[in-house]
Amino acid sequence: MKRLPIYVTLLLLALSASAADSTEVLLAKAWPAAKIANMEELGTGIGIVFTPDLSVKDNCRFFESLGFACFESADWLEILSGIHAYNIDHPGRRIRTLILETHGTNGNGLKVQTGKKPEDDRSYISVAALQEMVEPVGVRYIIISACNSGRLLRPEIYRKLNPDNGDKLFLPATRGILDATDAFDAKRTTVTVITPATSHIETTLVGSLRELAPETRAALEAAAKKRNLELPKQFAVSEMLIQMLLRDPQLQLRTGAHVEELSKVQTTPETSERIFKAFVEHLGTLATRNATAAANAVAAR
Repeated sequence: MKRLPIYVTLLLLALSASAADSTEVLLAKAWPAAKIANMEELGTGIGIVFTPDLSVKDNCRFFESLGFACFESADWLEILSGIHAYNIDHPGRRIRTLILETHGTNGNGLKVQTGKKPEDDRSYISVAALQEMVEPVGVRYIIISACNSGRLLRPEIYRKLNPDNGDKLFLPATRGILDATDAFDAKRTTVTVITPATSHIETTLVGSLRELAPETRAALEAAAKKRNLELPKQFAVSEMLIQMLLRDPQLQLRTGAHVEELSKVQTTPETSERIFKAFVEHLGTLATRNATAAANAVAAR
């Protein structure tokens, strides 16, 4: 029997282990700060990209208070410019992981837009193009929280989108389409793409600061003040982002695989409410823990 060279064998074993990484392992690599107790640093190393029509006024201020870098625009070039500038200006807090709170366009392209009218500001990017453009500044993981995100990795549109796909959600690209260049080598990229294990419709929830516990609001206000921010009255967050933060066992993620089928599966209102309440309770726990730690530090001094 012909034996593989040892370095090839080790490479195949490494690839197999990577492909088999559990959701817990993937999140431990991509979002380790989610496990820390300090609420102000919850988003350390994480950038969130919002499409404006799935957001609320000044939504980024809420996440920036928690330590995230946040970008909201209907123009992918503007978003990419912001990511590059952030990592250059914050060498000690560089974005290693991007969470995309965008549209999946039924799996036909990552879309950001201001609205659903044909003339609204709107742009698209392929997954490979996004990998290619964020790799030089140190981004190592892209987590796609978008409807039917697994379909975005289909070989026929992974590198270059099809603007004539016939999907009614693929509205005019008034701000352009970004595809990967011919030089991009998917086998050599250091950027790992993470998607849900199954296709479904991703739900974005809108909450109010008034729904948070008094100690949570106080902690958020203190964190915002340190960063010279004024908190918004509302915030928008996807169920998937909450589940990642909470390490919800119901959430299953994977890498290196695409999905063909288009799914209309969506969580029930009851499930959405349960997920949101868990998010509120988690922030409250962190706020209480932070306040206790601060009080103990003062007492020790």
